[in-house]
Amino acid sequence: MKKKSDQELLALVLRSQFSRVAERNVREIVEAAKAELSLTDIAYERLMAGIELGRRVAEAKANYNERLTSTHKAVAFCRLHFARLIAEGLQEEFHVVTLDTKLRMINSHQITVGTLDASLVHPREVFRPAIKDASSSILLAHNHPSGDPTPSREDRRVTEQLTEVGKLIGISVLDHIILGREDCVSIREHGPTF
Repeated sequence: MKKKSDQELLALVLRSQFSRVAERNVREIVEAAKAELSLTDIAYERLMAGIELGRRVAEAKANYNERLTSTHKAVAFCRLHFARLIAEGLQEEFHVVTLDTKLRMINSHQITVGTLDASLVHPREVFRPAIKDASSSILLAHNHPSGDPTPSREDRRVTEQLTEVGKLIGISVLDHIILGREDCVSIREHGPTF
């Protein structure tokens, strides 16, 4: 089957090639409110079902058995695993991915949901699921609702604090990935913590 454009796929899902929605790009559609799309209830449900199905297929394709042995692999993992948060996150969310001794994912845990521009995180909440999962290391991730993945001073401070706590309890912090709209950034790769 020939690869179809976004507009052709939207026309198929909506069963209409004349829809104004088909003139928009996918990001505009995902971010648009129902009223902005001028769709009937059934067409809107069909569109949302198609988007959700696409997300689930992408998540199912994610290779969670891959070892996160480099910054590049950790960033690629987060880009896929947290795709929904990257695309739709309106508030800052802090997540912990627990890893086994081979650096493969055990589980993923949402720790906090913050305000529009802040997320308070405490080491107790971060390491509780890590201890419960008997993980040997963790990967930290949080989104910046602004879309800019540049680590803030507070991001660096939290990473340093959690790294030190991890050393005390024997669970290493592999990295801290900041999730932005167009890019994801590793704090470990982005330079010194202060």
